[in-house]
Order: sequence, then structure tokens, then C-alpha cells
Amino acid sequence: MVENPLRKLMREWLPEFDFVVMGHGFARHGRDYVFVLQTGGTFELNLTHVVAMNYETRVGNDVWPKSWDNCLTDYAAWEAAGQPEGCVWGTNWSLAYPGLETPDSDDIADKWAKRIGNPMYAMSLETDRFKLSIIFHDAWSKKLSDDDSIIRQILIPL
Repeated sequence: MVENPLRKLMREWLPEFDFVVMGHGFARHGRDYVFVLQTGGTFELNLTHVVAMNYETRVGNDVWPKSWDNCLTDYAAWEAAGQPEGCVWGTNWSLAYPGLETPDSDDIADKWAKRIGNPMYAMSLETDRFKLSIIFHDAWSKKLSDDDSIIRQILIPL
């Protein structure tokens, strides 16, 4: 079995958990999925040839009703509203914890590999706001900057 391509990036710069997801979504062409992550700098992580995806909230049922108001999607508006309770979506980041799972073998990825004739891999990323599972073919990354200002504010160094 060939190693999940994310494992190489995890040896180079990508931790299993305690990094910040600054943004994520499909690339404009719609085939690949792109994350902007912060950990010891700001990185772009690309998963290529995405064939399946599942997204679930990790915001609790008791928190969702308190988090409904649109003022929570803009940090300044949330502050102006008196900082009401709820998930403040407007921080515009999510903490990766418990983080990444990158199995070398996965039944769904194996079925896709047989269907399309190319190796496919699975990953899941769980944060304080969501869990995202993706079946993809390859992964690559590039460092965008040395900025790590958000992650430095939320993690206390040991």
C-alpha cells in the first residue's frame, strides 16, 4: 500500500493538530480542494482530484440557536452588538483539534480507485467548528508567508 500523500507534508510542516484553518473551499476550476492553514507560517494546502466529500458541523446543538444572528459572522458587528453568546463565526478561523486523520487504506477511497483507475486516498480534518472528510488523489502545498499571528494568539507555547 502506498502512503497517503498527506503524510509527507506532515513530516515536513503540517502538524496533526493545533493549526489554524484560515479558509477552505474548492479551487475555481472545481476539481481540487484548497485550504489556507497557519502553523509556523501561512500555507496553502491543495488536495487534487477530489471525488467525494462530507461536511458536518461540530458546533453543538445547544450553541447553534445562540449562533444564528448574522452579527456573529462579522467580528466588529458582534462587538458592536455587545458580544452576545454563541459561536463567533466572524473570527474567520477555526482551530484544528482533534485534527487530521490520514489513513493509508480506506474502503471508500479504494472503491473510487477501482472506479477511475488511479490511486485515491482519504483524509478527515476536525476542528472546533466542522469535520470535513475528503477522498482525493494527491496533495501539494506552498508556503504563502511567514505570518503566524493567529496561531500564536491562541496556542500557549510549552
